[in-house]
Amino acid sequence: MLNTKRLYKELGNLFYSIAAADKRIRPEEREVLHNEIQYAWKHHDHSTDRFGTDRAFLIEFEFETMEDEFESAENAFTSFENFFTENEKEIDQASRVKIFNSARHIAESVRKINANELVYLVRLKKILKL
Repeated sequence: MLNTKRLYKELGNLFYSIAAADKRIRPEEREVLHNEIQYAWKHHDHSTDRFGTDRAFLIEFEFETMEDEFESAENAFTSFENFFTENEKEIDQASRVKIFNSARHIAESVRKINANELVYLVRLKKILKL
């Protein structure tokens, strides 16, 4: 069975890599991330942590941790890529589409998708086999 705690942590890495692709995270990207968690991920599996907080907020926590540590977008993306490869059989098509759509929404949040973000989105689409 898929470890949702690890899934959410790795989604934080993925979404960070998209936002940090141009080496600058903008308020619009943070806002879209928050909205994606609220509307796309919070109801994904209804799991909570020991304090009763929805586990989906791990996505935001991991995103902020990567930002605080000045992690490179490439390292964050690779972390997600490795997780996905290890758990590919346990991630259904609907979840793959949701992952890609959330990443795309973050990339589109500031004007339009830039070249750096596009590289990650193309790689993501290939990994997810969409």
